[in-house]
Amino acid sequence: MTKVILVRHCQAQGNLVRFFQGNIDTDITDNGKRQIAQVAQLLCAEPIEVLYSSPKKRAIKTAEGINIYHELPIHTDDDIVEIHAGDWEGVLLTDIEKKYPEQMDNWRNHPEKFHAPNGESMAEVYSRVKKALLRIVSDNPDKTICIVSHGCAIKNMMCFAHGWKVDHIRDVPLGTNTSVNIVTFDENLKPTIILENYTEHLQ
Repeated sequence: MTKVILVRHCQAQGNLVRFFQGNIDTDITDNGKRQIAQVAQLLCAEPIEVLYSSPKKRAIKTAEGINIYHELPIHTDDDIVEIHAGDWEGVLLTDIEKKYPEQMDNWRNHPEKFHAPNGESMAEVYSRVKKALLRIVSDNPDKTICIVSHGCAIKNMMCFAHGWKVDHIRDVPLGTNTSVNIVTFDENLKPTIILENYTEHLQ
């Protein structure tokens, strides 16, 4: 049995200022630093054997905080980065709503239809992170793996873990910064959700 701990990165500038971060490499906030300490303490006793992170600064710093208790190499993986939002990247959400009302409505209410102009569609993100998750599990059988990634990316991973296609992505909650999900995989790579969107360490 392979155990995967999925952690959303801590609060970053885009979360605070409310612009669309996507692939922009924003730094973390003071609150983000506190969140890292809280999630690191939560996971300190987990027997993590392998640690993966998105290469974005907000994910790397979260992974480094968790790794204080584990002292592992941090493997960065481009396939677990956040959705590429094209023309939306770096734009305030209020401005996006005015300029792209239909796509903003899709983002909020029909995410399976979402496709940012000059960016990735939700279906493309689902396919990308599903393949990455299965590859990481296949490469590390019977180990406990921690993966630090992003809100939309993890939402798609959890949609897959539920056994759903991307058209059910709206049924998966978007986790708070440093929320934790745990999924196990059997020898046939069949996922079972153990914990979803856990945030009690932030209370």
